[in-house]
Order: sequence, then C-alpha cells, then structure tokens
Amino acid sequence: MDWQNIARLRNPGFTLTRRGYDKHEVDKFLEQLVDWLETDAANDIGQVAVQRKLELVGKSTAHILMTTEQEAQELKRHTEGECTELRAEAEADAQQTRDDADTYSQEVRARAEAEARRTRDEATAEATETVEEGLRRRGQIDDEIRGLEAHRDEVLRDLERLRGTLGGTIDEHRPAPQSPNGEHTPDPAEPEPATDG
Repeated sequence: MDWQNIARLRNPGFTLTRRGYDKHEVDKFLEQLVDWLETDAANDIGQVAVQRKLELVGKSTAHILMTTEQEAQELKRHTEGECTELRAEAEADAQQTRDDADTYSQEVRARAEAEARRTRDEATAEATETVEEGLRRRGQIDDEIRGLEAHRDEVLRDLERLRGTLGGTIDEHRPAPQSPNGEHTPDPAEPEPATDG
C-alpha cells in the first residue's frame, strides 16, 4: 500500500451498493491495510512525519526567507537613505569648505592688493617728495648760481673801475723821465700844458 494513500483510511471511498459497501472491495482494502501495517507502516508513517516536518520547515524557512528579504529590503532602503543623507551632508560640507576657501582666498587677495596699493602709494609719494625736494634744491642752487654770477659781474666791474682809477693814480705819481742832460722831458702820454694864445 502506498503511504500517500493513508488519507484514504479517513475516507476510503467504498462503492455503495444496495445493501451497503461492496464486500469484496472492503475485504481487499482491509487485507492491504493489514499487510501494510505489518510491513511498511512504521517507515511510511515516519516518512510522512518527516515529510510533514519538512513541509513545516519549508513553510517556516519560506517565512523566514520572506521576512529576511523584507528586512533586507528595509535595511537596504534605510542604508540608501542614510547614504543619501551622508552624501548630501558631505557635499554640503565640501561646498562650505570650498566657499570658506574662496572667501579666505578673496580676503587674502584683497589684503595683498591693499598692501600693494599702500606700498605703491607710499613709493609714489616718496618719489614725488624726492623729485620735489630735488627741484627745490635745484632752484636754490640756480638762485645761488645766479647770485654768484651777479656778484662776480659786480666784482669784475669794481675791479675794472679800480684798475682805471689805479692806472690814473699811478700815472699821476710817476716821475717824469729825465733827459741825458738832466732836464725833465715830457711824457708823451701826459697832456701838454695849455698855452695862452
């Protein structure tokens, strides 16, 4: 008897006749049942129990697998959400770092440009002051030179007058030349005395 037909014991499905079940079928079924109980019943019942346990384990495993799959999907969604959030935070931090670096760079550039302008302005002012001082000193030197030239010209004129005066004085006090016989001869440069006439 096939162990899978054990369910027929609950509902053997005998053919009904007018007087009840067919006696031949009932006898045959009972004979097969007895043979089965004497030979393969223990093994078949054990196999049925194992099969039912396997079916239960299969259902339990399927339930566990389905629950695990659901939990894995939920964990995956949760992890993806966290990754998206972390990525957004990292990108925001990176953008903030870039913005801070840009701001710092602009501040450093602005300070450097301001320092360069200040240095250039100071150098320009110093150069302008130096040029102005040079021009002022040159003007002073030119004025001194003009003053010295005027003083030189005045001294030269005074010397010229003095020479003329000295020349006349010297001529006046120069003794007259004497002739070989001791007489005074007139100096040709002296004017002749006026005569009445």
